[in-house]
Amino acid sequence: MARQFSDLAARTKAAWSDEAQRVYEIAAAEFAAEMGEQAALGAALAEARRSRELTQPALSAITGIQQAEISRIERGVGNPTAATLTRLANALGRRFALVPAER
Repeated sequence: MARQFSDLAARTKAAWSDEAQRVYEIAAAEFAAEMGEQAALGAALAEARRSRELTQPALSAITGIQQAEISRIERGVGNPTAATLTRLANALGRRFALVPAER
């Protein structure tokens, strides 16, 4: 019978101390929040690009950022630097700003 990863993970977690379980839950929540923020950033970038009627290759040509990296950012799986975000924002007539978190 094939074992499922989720079964193995559940058995392993059941043996954790209360403290280890708390740390895991906090880390998992932070990771999920970060992934959500990356997805929101990517969606905003894609919307800004489409509103300027640009394709990813066209934005790449304007910014010098590889199209594959633009795609990763838009899909929420990229990890862009501040310089990359600034170049993208400038090319799209936008700006990035730090705003208070809503938690």
